[in-house]
Amino acid sequence: MSKGAPIGPLNFSTEEARRHLEAICSSPVFAASKRSQDFLRYIVLETIQGRGDQIKERNIAHEVFGKGINFEPEEHSLVRVKAGEVRKRLSDYYQSAPTSGLRIELPMGGYIPVIAPAQKLEAPAPAAPAVPLIPSSAAKPFNRRGFAWAAAGALGAAGAATLVPFLLPKSTPIDRLWRPVFATKTPLLIFIPVMRQDNGALTEWVGIGPAASLRRAADFLTARHYPYHLRLGAELTFAQLREQPSLLLGGFDVDWTQRMTKDLRFAPIIDPGSPNRAFIDRQTQQIWRTVRRPPNPYVDEDYGILCRLFDSVSGQIVFLAVGTQTFGTEGAANYLFDPQLFAAIVKQAPANWETKNFQAIVHVSVIGTTISTPRLVATHFW
Repeated sequence: MSKGAPIGPLNFSTEEARRHLEAICSSPVFAASKRSQDFLRYIVLETIQGRGDQIKERNIAHEVFGKGINFEPEEHSLVRVKAGEVRKRLSDYYQSAPTSGLRIELPMGGYIPVIAPAQKLEAPAPAAPAVPLIPSSAAKPFNRRGFAWAAAGALGAAGAATLVPFLLPKSTPIDRLWRPVFATKTPLLIFIPVMRQDNGALTEWVGIGPAASLRRAADFLTARHYPYHLRLGAELTFAQLREQPSLLLGGFDVDWTQRMTKDLRFAPIIDPGSPNRAFIDRQTQQIWRTVRRPPNPYVDEDYGILCRLFDSVSGQIVFLAVGTQTFGTEGAANYLFDPQLFAAIVKQAPANWETKNFQAIVHVSVIGTTISTPRLVATHFW
């Protein structure tokens, strides 16, 4: 294929596609992430050079991230997580450049981009406008009971002409769970800790469970046109937590998990009677342990903690889903996005649960790297 040849029946050339690609990569949205630039360049250049069928998860891991031939996509979600980040950055770029002649999209569930003149692509669902983050210095004391009704107040003040989809009143438990978050009009922060090697050194990997949970969260929020920010790293700072509501996925032994649960009824512990991690009920002293049956390299049964906290320290709403292993994280997080699962929690909740903090312990069985339908073990509201 020559450098300026048109791609199939579409009315643009490879040179136009290259120029558009470089404009995206040099934009403020992508400039801060070389890995996102490398990822996007690889999938776009392979596509316009006629090698789209070679864009596989393993090839991306090798060509973009320098992983060896032993890289196993089933065990490491590096490529999937980066793809989600690139999708989000592309969406942000086109919001900032609405008159762009071309458009590059990365469909969910794949890595082959769609490249076409902007008018040829279906218009994406309208996204909620970005809202400036609340400066740390402006944070105010948090009133749980008053905040639960903030959505209704916002609707009355705004008037019917300015309603946005995620503020429409709904009656299902899962919608009432998220209504206080949506009422803040502030993007949700989703944080996933990166994994560590045995010597404590940070890696570029995240767990299978948090990666699967991220996809559920992204689908849920996108369907409701609600914005979110994704952060990957070793730790969160307090300043980050007080800027916006947050969802923390995984991180049994990270500092913030330990801090947030240290005074709660259900908490993570290193079980003194077992080499495995566990959760404890501080009131009854019951312990929930992982189950591992050799030679399975993964656990056969796992537990997770789910929390929703109206945090008086940060002044924000915090969701926490963390397993003793990666699969418990996925099981716990599923309750936040599955109406039937969350309805099981509500059945055990007091009448005014919407104004309360709560915790839940969930159990999953694991076959290979796939979890069973999570089962609710215990709940606590206060």
